[in-house]
Amino acid sequence: MTTQPQSTAAMPEPAIVIRHLNKWYGQHHALRDVSLRLGAGEKIVLCGPSGSGKSTLIRCINGLESFAEGSLEVGGVALDGSSAHLREIRRMTGMVFQHFNLFPHMTVLENLTLGPRSVLRESEIEASARARALLERVRLGDQALKYPGQLSGGQQQRVAIARTLMMRPQVILFDEPTSALDPEMVQEVLEVMEELASDGQSMIVVTHEMTFARNVADLVVFMDKGQILEAAPPEVFFTTPHTERARNFVRQIGHAA
Repeated sequence: MTTQPQSTAAMPEPAIVIRHLNKWYGQHHALRDVSLRLGAGEKIVLCGPSGSGKSTLIRCINGLESFAEGSLEVGGVALDGSSAHLREIRRMTGMVFQHFNLFPHMTVLENLTLGPRSVLRESEIEASARARALLERVRLGDQALKYPGQLSGGQQQRVAIARTLMMRPQVILFDEPTSALDPEMVQEVLEVMEELASDGQSMIVVTHEMTFARNVADLVVFMDKGQILEAAPPEVFFTTPHTERARNFVRQIGHAA
């Protein structure tokens, strides 16, 4: 009997590896032994009730929050207290926040080009050309010279996504990117995120938009009280969750999903 030779090709480096992460706020155990792996090109949606640790987890990934125990690597670089490693991890991870965080005194174009010019040392011509191309990609090509205050919330969030893309991140972390938006503006932001996902962008998304999770996620991670209770593909999580807590959650959001 003949056997097929095993492949010797190296496996791609995982984008993010989290092992046994623990974090406290005083006596509050915010993250409890959290382990998670994001492969290159994968999309993970973090869901669960408010206060379950979702936002704390992704803020730990790019060093906005510290953790007490465990290990965390992005692109093979350990978040270990080294300032050089922290800078490298922040170069590899983009963050899209709930409240946009655009500079109000700068135009849209200036918001997009500031980071590449100061951090990546791009020329004004190169940065401006990339910025205008990304604004076209998020369907805001005609808004380059406006100020954030002249845009709707949905437009500002799309500018924030474009600004993150300007830094060429390996992974984008989304922290409830639509929760501050009026309902009619939510879909325009989700459509941009879905397009990024279809282009192979690695991402971790904290969201209550369960239709997005069904359509886009490779893995749905359900958290409660700082723990990961479920981690499954959407077709499994939304039909046959294993824990009673997750089953209650799915029943509650069933109409929205």
